[in-house]
Amino acid sequence: MQQQAAELDARLAAARHTARSAEQPVTAVVTGQGKLVDLRIDDRALYGAHAQKLGLAIVEAVRNARNEARTASLPQLNALFGKLSAPPPATGLLPQQRPVAPEPVRRPVAPAEEENFEELDFLTDEPDSGGARW
Repeated sequence: MQQQAAELDARLAAARHTARSAEQPVTAVVTGQGKLVDLRIDDRALYGAHAQKLGLAIVEAVRNARNEARTASLPQLNALFGKLSAPPPATGLLPQQRPVAPEPVRRPVAPAEEENFEELDFLTDEPDSGGARW
């Protein structure tokens, strides 16, 4: 089984899966293991009106390529490890699947004491008689 796993790992490492972002300015290539091996960005994306969206397009293209790699490798992995049915391919976290952060604990805020500036001399660096100035 270890030999079969090593052979499968080598096949996955050699496999290439290519995907593009939705608007297609970015192309990502990943191995069957999901490792990013190439990323291409069209010049129109760099100099276009929406260059600030480039990061999102990069993430989308890489995610799409990894999803393709996962979909292609699941049958092989399931055959090797004896799983009968493959889980559905992950397309990113859906809102109901996102980890839920615990609700923050709200503590009452005590009213701040008002500072009396009547006896403070703003023209000197010397502390007043009450101690440290700041």
